Amino acid sequence: MAPGRLLTISRFIPLCLAFTGILCLAAPTRSEVEALVIDTFDTPGSNNVGGWAGTDEGMISQYGPGYLSLSPTDPDMNFHTKVAPECLDMTAYMDMYLHIGFSGTDKFTISLTQHNEDCDEMRSPYPETWDSVEAARYAHGEDIYIPLSHFNIDFSRVNSVAFNGFYTNESITLYKIEITPDVPKDIDIPKKRPSGTLALKCKRPNSFAFGIDDGNPVFAREVMQILKEEDIKVTFFTVGSGLLDRTTNFTAMYHDMLYHGHQVALHSFSHPRMEGLANIEDIDFEIVGNIKAMKRQLGIESRYFRPPFGVVGARTRERLAEFVKDPYIINWSVDIEDWLWAHSPTPEKQYEAFKRDLEKGGDLAVMHFLHRSTVDYFRDVFQLVKASGKRIMRVDQCMEDPNAPPLDDE
Repeated sequence: MAPGRLLTISRFIPLCLAFTGILCLAAPTRSEVEALVIDTFDTPGSNNVGGWAGTDEGMISQYGPGYLSLSPTDPDMNFHTKVAPECLDMTAYMDMYLHIGFSGTDKFTISLTQHNEDCDEMRSPYPETWDSVEAARYAHGEDIYIPLSHFNIDFSRVNSVAFNGFYTNESITLYKIEITPDVPKDIDIPKKRPSGTLALKCKRPNSFAFGIDDGNPVFAREVMQILKEEDIKVTFFTVGSGLLDRTTNFTAMYHDMLYHGHQVALHSFSHPRMEGLANIEDIDFEIVGNIKAMKRQLGIESRYFRPPFGVVGARTRERLAEFVKDPYIINWSVDIEDWLWAHSPTPEKQYEAFKRDLEKGGDLAVMHFLHRSTVDYFRDVFQLVKASGKRIMRVDQCMEDPNAPPLDDE
């Protein structure tokens, strides 16, 4: 496949000015563009369009002349290459294809990320969301061709091409990432599979939602009392195996939570990094087991799912859509970082982490009631959000779900 004519940054002039004052690159018309070469891996840390390119800390990577080799050890590891220095309006490219030249494993996810409204990496969330496909479905020899229309994002503010969701420790070598108008005649493009919608922020203006994952049953009654006294509603994401374990008393606890108007949603059956599971059957077991346990123990169903550890890739998204109608995958833009600070000599950094993300614009939180020190900060962070002027509500309410219960003043 000929690479086509390189569309350089200078071809994008004039610049468009985003409503926030951030400069972004205006999209060319369809007749002006034949190909956009994003990365040929000639310069570590940057790419052909002047954007940043790099991996998460811990990902083993090696640049060579015209290639980048990646050796992942965790499904949550990422490589990003930005499509522009900030964000790029790619609406003119929507009937084209993302082409990736590679060798090695195809057991990973390819994502196209969407920047936040400000096109500002200092605002939260960054990125705002992304859509994903499984590389193996689109691979033909050493080429991958994906219709851009298979990525359900806002193409007026595209941020990067990302590689994650690795479900093997085998290496991959990348040679080229580009947008091309054509596909070789012998390439069959698969249909886009239904996929869950990923959310890291609320839709409702001036809202804030707490997503609280399973914790220690010892603290359950205390958490319920704090919620009652603060007069707020939250969303609990529950693991199926915990509901079935009578020693946890989670079933009784979540019955009480439902009675008091809180939302209870899905969080897998046994809490693994689901995208790292080798077999689709194992992913299905986590989803179906969670659904069945919640239905059996609580008598409810949910379209809201939080992936364990926040790890999500194409296979998890697609399998969730197989068993749940129009699923929402809820990650976060505010992290109390209890996993990092709860047992440290400085547990107050939990409050500092939460405050930092809130001030950056985050409005979807992740926290647990696993540790004494975290529960001690529950009331503080609730009051911090109230003082910000944001209104606390359930996740389904902040997502403006028509099936969510109305707010008290509606």
